[in-house]
Amino acid sequence: MADNLKAHVIATVKSLMKPIIMLLLRNGVTYKEFAVLCKSIFVEAAAQDYGIRGRPTNVSRIAVLTGIDRKEVKRIKDLLQENVLALEAQSSQDRITRILTAWHRDPEFSDDEHQARPLPIEGEHGSFQSLVRRFGGDVPRQALFKEMLRVGVIAKQDDRVTPLSRYYFPAQSDPQALLRAGSVISELGETLFHNLYVVDDSKPTSKYRRRFERRASNNQVDSRYVKAFHAFLEAEGQAFLERVDAWLSEHEVAEPPTGEAVPEKRANATTSVRLGVGVFAIEKSDRDTGN
Repeated sequence: MADNLKAHVIATVKSLMKPIIMLLLRNGVTYKEFAVLCKSIFVEAAAQDYGIRGRPTNVSRIAVLTGIDRKEVKRIKDLLQENVLALEAQSSQDRITRILTAWHRDPEFSDDEHQARPLPIEGEHGSFQSLVRRFGGDVPRQALFKEMLRVGVIAKQDDRVTPLSRYYFPAQSDPQALLRAGSVISELGETLFHNLYVVDDSKPTSKYRRRFERRASNNQVDSRYVKAFHAFLEAEGQAFLERVDAWLSEHEVAEPPTGEAVPEKRANATTSVRLGVGVFAIEKSDRDTGN
């Protein structure tokens, strides 16, 4: 039974890894480099998630779990550092999307039909400066202005700024597009893992509840309707995501104005969590599916 389950796990991982391997090959990452990376991820995952009674996982237990000798585990643990680059990229993408969404929704920056207005660069109200001050966090206005110009989501004409997009989606050639792809795969994988191994209906806390994960697909769709399906999904999926985005914005934790000290955490202080949903298209031909 255990061997059969392991075979299913290996088959699942093979299916999961193929697009990742394709991404690595496309960007010149060799098997040897990938093997070194995998070793460090094995150690990192075992160290974070497999401690006994909430304690950090020790070197010996990591060695048993991963099959990597103790000396090598210790060396990798000493070298592991938090992936600050990926976290900063995700934060930057979220921040730009948040600004663009507010630009289209907040009456200070949009019209009655939720159309974003061109904004003067500076001003206490109804300006790009006030937009960034309210929705840009602690990032300086000039830094965000330059980044949004660079990625092509705004345009400047004289002393006014106009949005060119409602959402920030990195260009394929942009390194941040790769980091975004990694975050999408990671968050989907975390949801699947949670539903497989963390869900416990006997525990009432939200940590153990099943997370929403669904698919709608059909293997017998007439290929003439592929273009129509993508148009349908573009409209319906975008509308759904905008409703989700509005709900999330309405339930944000209030942030102190820029420059004010963050109050010390109290026992009943409000905490924040990352919530969201992803929508993606599925498309495979008969040749892809092996039919």
